[in-house]
Formats: sequence, structure tokens, C-alpha cells
Amino acid sequence: MERAPRERGFPTDPKEYKLYEEVGEGVSATVYRALCVPLNTFVAIKVLDLEKCSSDLDGIRREVQTMSLIDHPNLLRACCSFANDHQLWVVMPFMAAGSALHIIKTNFPDGFEEAVIATLLWEVLKALVYLHSQGHIHRDVKAGNILIDTNGAVKLGDFGVSACMFDTGNRQRARNTFVGTPCWMAPEVMQQLHGYDYKADIWSFGITALELAHGHAPFSKYPPMKVLLMTLQNAPPGLDYERDKRFSKVFLGTWLLHV
Repeated sequence: MERAPRERGFPTDPKEYKLYEEVGEGVSATVYRALCVPLNTFVAIKVLDLEKCSSDLDGIRREVQTMSLIDHPNLLRACCSFANDHQLWVVMPFMAAGSALHIIKTNFPDGFEEAVIATLLWEVLKALVYLHSQGHIHRDVKAGNILIDTNGAVKLGDFGVSACMFDTGNRQRARNTFVGTPCWMAPEVMQQLHGYDYKADIWSFGITALELAHGHAPFSKYPPMKVLLMTLQNAPPGLDYERDKRFSKVFLGTWLLHV
């Protein structure tokens, strides 16, 4: 397993970190708030059990590599990574305010105000422009992966399903793997007919705008297979001039241009 470059002298010895509470959990990893003792700095540590995900070691390698090489203020990068017995620890900045999804669920169940949405989406858009310029597709843009710190900085995180369009040095203009979260997934990703490219992230970006506006993603109350069918068989979900009167015509018009 390759190690991510050390940043700001972050140690690669697990004994130099003190783990506290769990702050996130995924299919193959758990994220903890932790203290980097030598630097007296709180960080987030993503702990992956390599024995449980041995079939996807290439995906893990790609995620760590992506997180260590990216260099943009709106993208969450790895400070360092190292093996600890049968685990891989990836040390990242701690985004103390949590995700946009967490903030919605705890304080804004009906969605954010337009100014907040515009601010968050602008920061995410800058991250995506950078990622795409580097040949990467994020493939899981959603409110749960928009992270915020106590200073208000916004970063797009979770590269567990990100893909590089420059694999093996040659640009792959269209991917053919079925990954992502159904509610945010572009139709071309679902169909698996002709592959897809960075435009799949643009679709997810638009769905995220709806999620931030309404407090939930379109079709989120349905099971995954129902979501797939509804996305493929219906017109793209969108804002409604009557239902969404609290938003300006500029916001409504911008979203309609997206679809």
C-alpha cells in the first residue's frame, strides 16, 4: 500500500494519534475525530479494514493517491496515510461543522436559504472544475460529501468512488462502472450503454442543488431500484415556480439551464 506524502510533519505512527468519537461510517471504512498529539491538532482519521475490503485494494489505492495528489482549497486532501496492522489509516483535516447534510438534518429540514445554497454550490463548483481539469470524475457529489469547518471553509470530500480519466497514462473518455448513490446518479451511469464522463458530476451537482433547496434529494423516499426506474423513465427532477416561490427567478432559471 502506497503512503500519501506527509504534510506539515504529520506522523505516520498510530501511537502518535488519540482516537475519540466516531464521526462517520461508510461501507468499508469508519471515520474518527482524533488528536495528533505531537502537533496538538485535531484531525479526522479514516480507518479501513484491509481484510474486509481485500477485493478492492486497487480502489483504496486510487482513493489514497487521489487524496494525496490533489491541491485545491475546496477539496479534502490526505495529510498522510499508513498501515496499522490490518488497517489503513488516512489522516485528513477535521471539518468540525460536519457535512451540509448533517446541518440540514439537524437544523434546516426544509432546506437552506438561497444565499447559503449559492455559497455552498460555488465552492463545490470550483472543486469540480479543478478535479475535471486534472482528469478526475468524483462520481458521488451530494450534500453528505460537502464538508464545512468552523471557519466556514467548504471542501468536497470522499473520493472512495472517484475515477481518473487518465488511468495508465491514456485518457479514458468514458467510464463504464456502476458507482455512486442512486438519487444523485446520472442516467448514463445507470444505463451502462455508452459509458460516461465528467458530465455525470454535473447531473449530481444539479441534484445536490435540489437537495440543498428542499432538505432531501428527489426520489429519496423510494428504495434504490425504484429510484433507478424513476430516473430513467421520467423527465429530470427540478424546481417548480409555484412550489419554490421563495427562490429568485435567477436561481430557478440557473437550475433550468442545468437540465
